[in-house]
Amino acid sequence: MIEPTLPQELLEARRTPLFDFETLPDQLAESHRTTVWAQLFVQSGTVRYTDLHSNDPRDISLGAGDSAVIEPNVEHRVEPATDATFFIQFYRTPDAPMIPGTIAPSPPQRSGPWEHSGQDLDSTDQILEMVTRQYVDVVQDELLEPYFNFAPGFIDWQGHIESVADYWCHVLLYAPGYQIDVIEAHRTLHDTDPFTPEVFDRWLDIFNNTIDDGWTGPHAEHAKKKATGMAWAMAQRFLGKGTWKPAAHR
Repeated sequence: MIEPTLPQELLEARRTPLFDFETLPDQLAESHRTTVWAQLFVQSGTVRYTDLHSNDPRDISLGAGDSAVIEPNVEHRVEPATDATFFIQFYRTPDAPMIPGTIAPSPPQRSGPWEHSGQDLDSTDQILEMVTRQYVDVVQDELLEPYFNFAPGFIDWQGHIESVADYWCHVLLYAPGYQIDVIEAHRTLHDTDPFTPEVFDRWLDIFNNTIDDGWTGPHAEHAKKKATGMAWAMAQRFLGKGTWKPAAHR
């Protein structure tokens, strides 16, 4: 058995949340394959990694601090022990997008209504589409757009949209807590150009309208409730208690 090695020219792309035995998504608990190079990193406990179809199959047990390189298009299975925590780091070539084949380098424009998907927000593809639509409208809004346009090329839209989509995937599909303080992550924006009650109104309107125009179901309703609570908590932290409330609570 020869351990594969990552090609030297690769760059880090997206990374999954920290998973354990309970939070590993069903689609990753089954045999699957990636279209890009990846690497599994174990932080605690043990994880069994098995190649199912490759020229040199592996069946290895990884402990804390160990990692395994995952080759593109090789079917494999990941089986964490009950005490395991781990994540997957994906890689890309220098000329490849952060999210291969899914998002253009800058948000597209639109001039008409979105088409309703006829689905709930119950898959990673639907969540990525929802976040992409949301930011298409955000960057065309005169009140919110300045927060994303401090200088040419300031925003890596592919990386930003993927990061936000990861958060909503965690909330809607993967269950327990997220590894980043989402509210505190916005402090730099607030310190640069202080948020106002109108900013919170507009952001929440766009978020809710994006979902209502594209998705229906319990996951969609949960997303709107989560966004309302997050906006309320952020306003209290940055503006002070009682300065802003969602319209439904005024």
